[in-house]
Amino acid sequence: MDFSSIEQNLNNFKKLVAGNSDKAQITPVLVQLKLAATIHLEKPTSLSNVSEKVKKDLVLAREILELISLYSIKIKDIDSFERTFNQLKTYYYDYKSIIAPSTLEYQIIGLNLMKLLAKHKTSEFHSEIELIEFNNLDNPFIKFPLLVEKSITEGSYNKVIQSKSGVPSEYYQVFLDILEDSIKEDIANCSEKSFKTLSLKDAEKVLLFNDNNQFQQYIKERNWKVQGDVIQFGNNENQTVEIPSLQLIHQTLHYAKELERIV
Repeated sequence: MDFSSIEQNLNNFKKLVAGNSDKAQITPVLVQLKLAATIHLEKPTSLSNVSEKVKKDLVLAREILELISLYSIKIKDIDSFERTFNQLKTYYYDYKSIIAPSTLEYQIIGLNLMKLLAKHKTSEFHSEIELIEFNNLDNPFIKFPLLVEKSITEGSYNKVIQSKSGVPSEYYQVFLDILEDSIKEDIANCSEKSFKTLSLKDAEKVLLFNDNNQFQQYIKERNWKVQGDVIQFGNNENQTVEIPSLQLIHQTLHYAKELERIV
């Protein structure tokens, strides 16, 4: 497969994705592009005396992988995004001395940071941050996940939810949705373990719901019993109460009440 046919395939891929084409139409083109990026486009054997032809191949291969990574997020295939990003790291870090930076580089690095937060991989998150030059930490695509991580560390889960209104690109929304679901799940599990009962009012606040209908649906999904205005978790009186869980619930209730006071 020569360079011009690969470019043509890439342009076709862009049109199909932009036109929200069916996955069945996109997949064959996607397979060809993956083969082109990994096999057909040439890679350097060393980082010195790299020919212009190889540099051109590297730039095209990088663009292919970047667009595949964004498409993976668009269709919510997080595993595909992870695999593609691992390939891109070579271009971003190993080849940065021989090809110019990509305009998508920091957006995709930032998306990987969001993925690590969504998967609760905090140590990997900090390891990836260390690879970023200090003067680029203020880049909007990098700054956003840093602020989200700070909010999580503080227990300011309401800030995580509110950050949806300020995402630097639409792709970040996917990981914020995963984070929101994960936060609610953690708080719900902690509530069940820590309390025999919790008022509907406090439960709605602590679970960060802004829509009562969604909250009522969530109660049904969790199979929680409601008596009057109180959720009955049915905990055994002899059940051990985990102190970290209590701290999490109390802290989150505090932020919810503080938010209400401010508003």
